[in-house]
Amino acid sequence: MRPRERHAEKLRLLYLIQEQRADLTDECDQWLVATAPYDRGWIKLMGMKKYLAIGSSLMAVYTARHPNKVMQWGRRAVGIWGTVKLIRNTLSPR
Repeated sequence: MRPRERHAEKLRLLYLIQEQRADLTDECDQWLVATAPYDRGWIKLMGMKKYLAIGSSLMAVYTARHPNKVMQWGRRAVGIWGTVKLIRNTLSPR
């Protein structure tokens, strides 16, 4: 390759890299906008970490003392969830 051709190729590649960097910057901004709700949710969850630890500890103690009540509540929750799904599927427009 002649020096002139090499220089032209180098300029073309540098321009291509510059365009790719600009595209990456635009895509990064779009990515941050798209993932912002998840980031806020994660930050909230991490802020509640100590309360979740206390709540799960209390739930473990309650489960050890009253296992039948916890099973009842579990069955009720599954029943309510199934009912809600049935109603949604019945009323949803097709």
